Amino acid sequence: MGKKKFQWSRGEEDSEGQIHFTERVNRKEAARANDRIFSLGKSLVALKADQLDPLPLSDDVREAIAQARRLRARGGVRSAMRRQLLFVAGALRNEDEEALEALFDATGT
Repeated sequence: MGKKKFQWSRGEEDSEGQIHFTERVNRKEAARANDRIFSLGKSLVALKADQLDPLPLSDDVREAIAQARRLRARGGVRSAMRRQLLFVAGALRNEDEEALEALFDATGT
């Protein structure tokens, strides 16, 4: 069975039967947002411990950053470091948007 010619995103119905259509995300905008979060993760890993402590980060993000620092200290395993930076970016995506904007302002990225 092949792909349907038209695939519409109908959205969700509420209790009154009203249909709320989901908003589509532009691919370029999503890619830019992902790149921005990835660069934020790189800059957070590059910060010194005394600069990182006052930032409002969850325990998951702090743990991921600590693991990335351990990888960086061990030497040049680029693929492992890249995977860990992607993990840091994924943990950052789970953060609150206001907290992320504060982090962007604090790190200057």
